[in-house]
Amino acid sequence: MPVHMDISPLHRLVVIVARGHIAAEEIAATTRRLVEAKVPAYAKIIDVSQATSELTREQVQKVADLLRGAPGDASRGPVAFVINPARIGFANVFADVTQGERPIQLFRSLHEARAWLDRTRQGPTERRAG
Repeated sequence: MPVHMDISPLHRLVVIVARGHIAAEEIAATTRRLVEAKVPAYAKIIDVSQATSELTREQVQKVADLLRGAPGDASRGPVAFVINPARIGFANVFADVTQGERPIQLFRSLHEARAWLDRTRQGPTERRAG
């Protein structure tokens, strides 16, 4: 399967890894699984560095709309995309259409993405204590 999703309730983290060419139907199915899992507040690492897709901006907007849920739903957790910097793709467009809605960043490595999520998820008192 070109898209794999792992949900860790203990760490309040979702990891999605996509490889190869990803069809719109696969992205829609993964989006539905994510919504059904009811984990909007979880942090997410989405590795699309070795994936390609041909979604239009409108299709990416529909994915973002599905993930937003109803007004008043729980807060949305930070999203760290691992991308191939030589390619503009889903992650770039998703970050653009959801700008200002949640913390979201694009990274070249999983290590950078995890470090950013760790910093982002720390509360103000935890930051002062360290």
